[in-house]
Amino acid sequence: LLAHSAERERELAICAALGAERKRLLMQFVAESLLLSMIGGALGVITAAWGVDAILAMAPEGMPGLHTISVNLPVLLFALGISLSIAIGLGVITALRATAIDPQGALSQGGPSRTGSIRQQRFGRGIMSAQLAITVVLLVGAGLLGRSLLRVLSVQPGFEPSHVLTIGLPLPSVEGLEPWQMKETDQVRRVQFLVGILTKVRALPGVRDAGGANTLPLTTGLSDGFYLIMNPGEKPPSEMKSLEQLFHDSSRTGDADYCAASEGYFRTLGIPLLRGRLFDERDTIDAPHVAVISESLAKEKWPGQDPLERQIEFGNMDGVLRLLTIVGVVGDVRESNLEAPPRPTVYVNVWQRPQTVQDFSIVLRTDSDPAAIFPAAREILRNAAPEIPPKFDTLDSVLAASTQSRRFNVTLVSVFAVTALLLALVGIFGVMAYTVSRRTREFGIRIALGAKKFDMLRLVIRQALVPGAVGVGVGAACALALTRLIQSLLFDVRATDPIIFLAAVLLLLFAIILASYLPARRATQ
Repeated sequence: LLAHSAERERELAICAALGAERKRLLMQFVAESLLLSMIGGALGVITAAWGVDAILAMAPEGMPGLHTISVNLPVLLFALGISLSIAIGLGVITALRATAIDPQGALSQGGPSRTGSIRQQRFGRGIMSAQLAITVVLLVGAGLLGRSLLRVLSVQPGFEPSHVLTIGLPLPSVEGLEPWQMKETDQVRRVQFLVGILTKVRALPGVRDAGGANTLPLTTGLSDGFYLIMNPGEKPPSEMKSLEQLFHDSSRTGDADYCAASEGYFRTLGIPLLRGRLFDERDTIDAPHVAVISESLAKEKWPGQDPLERQIEFGNMDGVLRLLTIVGVVGDVRESNLEAPPRPTVYVNVWQRPQTVQDFSIVLRTDSDPAAIFPAAREILRNAAPEIPPKFDTLDSVLAASTQSRRFNVTLVSVFAVTALLLALVGIFGVMAYTVSRRTREFGIRIALGAKKFDMLRLVIRQALVPGAVGVGVGAACALALTRLIQSLLFDVRATDPIIFLAAVLLLLFAIILASYLPARRATQ
């Protein structure tokens, strides 16, 4: 608007010379800015209605207050008030500057120079610097969150998610009984049911292996509790009260996650066996109960020693007081999320301790697209248990869902950063176009005296870089102070990461040159 009004000084001078009142000219500018603002506001409402729906579609499930987010009447009224205030303010400011001219001087061929006052130039450049400062802060924030996301995605989860189909089965509970109070006949019946399903899905064409566990990695997380290390030859306690007394000895206890898994679970997920063996057909419900532990637990309790054949008591997790003999050590798995370090984990054989398994997740490793197995697997489950509603998914989707919240943060801040960048580009272009329009005669004199086009380009771009550099510098300082507030949202990235700051500064400087090039090119003509 400033540039536009500068180009209309002669028109306004003619109006003033013909008797137009200043009030009439002010109303003309206000009407024009209102029209522009209301058109922009209408387009903004349409964009917002579409954009909010798009952003909400990307929001993670269970996000607090998600259902209340919408383009509602209070928001629209607020936006309308902002648009009207800015429109009237811009119209008045522009009109006052445009009408504060001497009609005789403006109409005179030899009138005063149109370079504009120092105050006018500082006004436009100050706006430009402020826009750039805000843009730097948002770009740095988006860059830090984006780099954190890349660091998270590069973390090895401890398993191979590709070509793995997951089937969630909510198992019926025995009415009136706690899980650990299930009768042995009910336990055997549950084992037979699950073994039958696993046998059938494992035989499907394209299925390489199958297994299952009570909880999948990166979903709800495993239950945790204290386990007890038994001394060689020590008899297991016969009652839970006796077990609780032994837990008072902190040298013999430890905290670990509890996972009930089948014999094919580790092979299907690609969890490596580091020592010993995995569960096999020998581990029936009547055989001695065995356990496989994670590498972190082995290093924590038996550093430099062989944990195989050691015995632990983990009855407080499932109510079974039978000792667990460690038969194998597997690699660590990030069970809760990719950002948390792997926790010590005790894997028990689900066929030996089925009573605590209320939800059983079957995993199938396929040779091709797991979705191709959906129909056949669904038919098997429908025939075996029509009352159980299975939930089909892929492990790749589970892995992606675990980072959905972080992706949403990156998307949200990036949208604001890109919007601010576009506004800054428009602002720079407007300010430089305004400056060039005010200095047309000066540039003509320079060219007449022998100035080359490259000299004119350099002159205009340099005048844009000076306030631009000030805005970028102020923005970088503000970002240095403000980004510390989002340190808790970052993963393996410092809030003062020099690479991100340097990238944001270079991007803004390039944007300044790009936005000022067209006005600079106009100055050469």
